[in-house]
Amino acid sequence: MQDGARPRRTEKVFRFLDEYFGNKVIALDYPKFTGTGMDWPPYSPDLTPCDYFLWGALKDTVYGNHPSTLDELELAICVACNSISIETMKDVIRVAVI
Repeated sequence: MQDGARPRRTEKVFRFLDEYFGNKVIALDYPKFTGTGMDWPPYSPDLTPCDYFLWGALKDTVYGNHPSTLDELELAICVACNSISIETMKDVIRVAVI
């Protein structure tokens, strides 16, 4: 949204999200259009644990192996996600709540 454009919240976009992700979508006005999913919580923080921890940790692990095909990339992402311990995730979430 750096360009000032409004988020894409049309029925067509929501139908696409619903088709591929079902009730796992969290988005502003999503439940109004589909009757499923979860509305984006008001006053949610700009940065989430995914923003300040997960993406960087996964990127370092995944691209450190230099995958050259989509299958290798998918496998590297799965391995990287599975390598993050429950304790690490609890620590990250604990810090986010403070």
